[in-house]
Amino acid sequence: MPISRREMLALMSSGTFFLALPSSGVASVRLPMGSPPIHFPQGVASADPQANSIVLWTRAEPVEAIEAVKLSVQVALDDSFDNMVMDTLVHTDAQSDYTVRVYLNGLQPDTRYYYRFVGPNSTTSRLGQTRTAPHPDQAKAVSMAFASCQSYEQGYFGSWARMLEDDEQTAAEEKIQFVLHLGDFIYERSWHKRIDGSPQSRYIPPFPDGVDREEYRYATSLADYRHLYKHYLRDPALQAARARWPFICIWDDHEYSNDNFQSYSHYDEEPLLNAKRKQDSNQAWSEFIPAVLNELDNQPAHGFKQSSLDGADLQNNIAAADSLCIYRTINWGKHLDIVLTDTRSYRSGPCVDGGLAATLGLPMNSATLVEIADSGRDYNNGNPPQYLPYGDGTTANPAAARDPGTCLGMRQRTWFTDTITASTATWKLWGNALPIMPLQLDLSSLPFAGLEDGVFNVDAWGGYPSEVKYLMDHFASNGVEGLVSFSGDHHLHGAATVYGTHRDATSRPVIADFACAGISSSPLFGDILAVAEDGNPDFQPMVYAEPDDPTAPLTPVFNMTMVHGVLAAATYAAIGLERIARWLGPNEANKGLKFVDVTANGYGLARFTQDQLQVELITMEDLTNPFEAAPNIKHRSHFELDKWTSKEGPVLNGPVFSGGAPFPFEPPTV
Repeated sequence: MPISRREMLALMSSGTFFLALPSSGVASVRLPMGSPPIHFPQGVASADPQANSIVLWTRAEPVEAIEAVKLSVQVALDDSFDNMVMDTLVHTDAQSDYTVRVYLNGLQPDTRYYYRFVGPNSTTSRLGQTRTAPHPDQAKAVSMAFASCQSYEQGYFGSWARMLEDDEQTAAEEKIQFVLHLGDFIYERSWHKRIDGSPQSRYIPPFPDGVDREEYRYATSLADYRHLYKHYLRDPALQAARARWPFICIWDDHEYSNDNFQSYSHYDEEPLLNAKRKQDSNQAWSEFIPAVLNELDNQPAHGFKQSSLDGADLQNNIAAADSLCIYRTINWGKHLDIVLTDTRSYRSGPCVDGGLAATLGLPMNSATLVEIADSGRDYNNGNPPQYLPYGDGTTANPAAARDPGTCLGMRQRTWFTDTITASTATWKLWGNALPIMPLQLDLSSLPFAGLEDGVFNVDAWGGYPSEVKYLMDHFASNGVEGLVSFSGDHHLHGAATVYGTHRDATSRPVIADFACAGISSSPLFGDILAVAEDGNPDFQPMVYAEPDDPTAPLTPVFNMTMVHGVLAAATYAAIGLERIARWLGPNEANKGLKFVDVTANGYGLARFTQDQLQVELITMEDLTNPFEAAPNIKHRSHFELDKWTSKEGPVLNGPVFSGGAPFPFEPPTV
């Protein structure tokens, strides 16, 4: 949306500048004499490339305590800066923690640029390189990376180091053009030790403010969130990645608070409204994660807007959640529209309380319970049960009069569906923080147990089945083709096609979803292993199998549980025969699910052409120890997806592995 002159001046005073390349020669900028030098401890970055514009970023920290800093930004067509196209004075101050964001317009499409920032006494930032997108009419293949979940403490950033080194060796036409970061760029919560009791790989220094509990500490203030970004961005591998490629970023939960919704944090049983904390986290994100927001025409995104938060709770919640709006669209030539959503700021609260399933005698949240709770008063065509059909049947349905749940919020959902439907790009890439692929445990397949299928995680799209169905039905009925979701959050690699209704045997897939594991965050398997070992013997055969040799590692059968089903996994855990176990599958509750690896760290690579999408999910070797040379890749999982028509639906081919494969995807043993 266009911004007013008053808004423009406000942004410029807080470290944001709107610049255009000069139409004639470049005059060198002369910085004030005698000013204290500055340094650039967080490096440089660029973001949200478009055909004629880009955002450049740095943090220019003075070596002495002064309020304001002047520096120049230089842009060139070569890394020696002999062919300089801009040298312009900018400034920043303590109000924005000395961060600088330069929105640069008037660039040439599909062009590589080099940039740096220069301070007094010739103090110079590291070199950055970036590129603009092709013109919207330009048909050109797109190569990109996607990533998420980079806990500083749980692992080292060897994934970034490997991505950087491999890209150096890649052919020019297939090099990474940009990185899509799907959230959890930082972790607001700092655990004192790992879930198995061992120490973390490294530790964040104490927060300026923060709360310290027995098991963890967490950020609570603007100073705390700035502290996290500044420390994360000192990491050399992450800093090098941001200097090499333009990033396109959204957030998930840990940029504010674990499992949050709107302005509510959710560490304890009851959600807690933290409007000021949400606003502070948004401000820090806007300072350290460059993005094109106000500069976009006819889009809802907007930059940070501070509110006094002196109203009622409802007003404060809305004002804090909307202090920064990041859902937006970025075009990359004729073949790709990137549609970015925010699945945290506008979602409804959890559809079921954490302890409800246990009080009803259920081993976990069943799919039916979640559907009843999420659909609210719309369940069963507007006739929801007044009492839940579990236990003795006397537990009132708390959702009977409630609106159906939403992960996107009504305004964003309308924008999202309209944007996808109107797109004429060959591929529509949904930057989606949360996996939308089905992840259920088919407990109903266990004979004589009388159990219902269970929903693995209600904090993700699995807790919003009515909206998933709405989206899939909308895209199917509108003949949408080429829609692909890239997602993160779950600390697993996964690939699936997604159906409108999983239980409807006649429905066809509508989109494909690829989930990438964490850059460094502990793989999901460690969390579910801890649950299985903590007094849950019935869960154990779905998670791991004991080896015959007590010195050998456990076999992680949870991948088999997700793809082949709990009966297959339990059978394998009991007798160790993969062929028999596979014969008992597949997991019908997870229709379309092709691949899951809950033991992985790594990232995704993708290449879009006119006719095909190729995706590789990269699994890294152990990342818990420091490294000098980039850590090695453990294995690659390759998928292909041909462009489909709306009458066919997507057909996902793969996985094809190189360098080995996770269980149970290796060639089966007898």
